[in-house]
Amino acid sequence: MSKIYSSSHVATHNSKQDCWVTVNGLVLELTHYMQDHPGGELAIVNFAGKDATVEFNMFHRQAQGIVNKLAPYTIVGKLSRGDSFKAKLGSTSSGCFAFLGSICGQ
Repeated sequence: MSKIYSSSHVATHNSKQDCWVTVNGLVLELTHYMQDHPGGELAIVNFAGKDATVEFNMFHRQAQGIVNKLAPYTIVGKLSRGDSFKAKLGSTSSGCFAFLGSICGQ
């Protein structure tokens, strides 16, 4: 059985040295995976301690199942039922656009 985490617990893992994110209800510990991420570390660090579902699904065609297939060792549990980062989505999305702007040179 998977361990269940609250969004407030995930939010405490918010640095490059201790990086957790949530994606599609899964809680991922990405501290050691960042260096292997094809999109670079910054794409992950920008979402440390936050929900990255929208951005993850935007960049990964087969979002459902891709974590289980490519990096199952990063899954540490699930986000508690009824718990979400929806109240914080505005800041998460703006982080994504700021990151995209840096890629595009804007």
